[in-house]
Amino acid sequence: MENFKNNQKIENLINECKRIEEDSTYTAEAHYLIAAALSKKSFWFKFVPVIITGISALALLLGSPNWVSWITLTFSIISIANIFLESDRKAREHEFAAKSFTVLKHDAISLYESFKDFIDEKDFYYEVKRIREKYNWLVQTTPPTDEKSFEKAREKIKKGIHKPDFKDGK
Repeated sequence: MENFKNNQKIENLINECKRIEEDSTYTAEAHYLIAAALSKKSFWFKFVPVIITGISALALLLGSPNWVSWITLTFSIISIANIFLESDRKAREHEFAAKSFTVLKHDAISLYESFKDFIDEKDFYYEVKRIREKYNWLVQTTPPTDEKSFEKAREKIKKGIHKPDFKDGK
């Protein structure tokens, strides 16, 4: 009976590791998708005003009417604002969050697949508890995901994008 009880405890800890793995996989993928979208948006918010400023400044040099100077001034102010507002900062925050959840996912996998047989039940418990607390801390300290990104992440993951080839026998 005691052996069954111990096996059930270990199984519960393994299931908790798998839950952390799955939660981290979905959260990381959603953060990667948000980061990619924000990076693309940031690029265009930086690139377009600079190009328009350059073109309008060139037009002024070539003798365009004075109203073109207002375009130059407006878009140069937008360019300066983009520098100070750090439009790519949110993208970097989401990318950092994605990487943090990915690391946590790998910690959970290695714990229940590789290391559990080399540590006793009590140490296994504390390691699982540590990574659960780390997951909870990451949820509290990283920017939130949105439903659209989460659903897109879910679709990608369901297609097997994160499943290692060696587990498929490839």
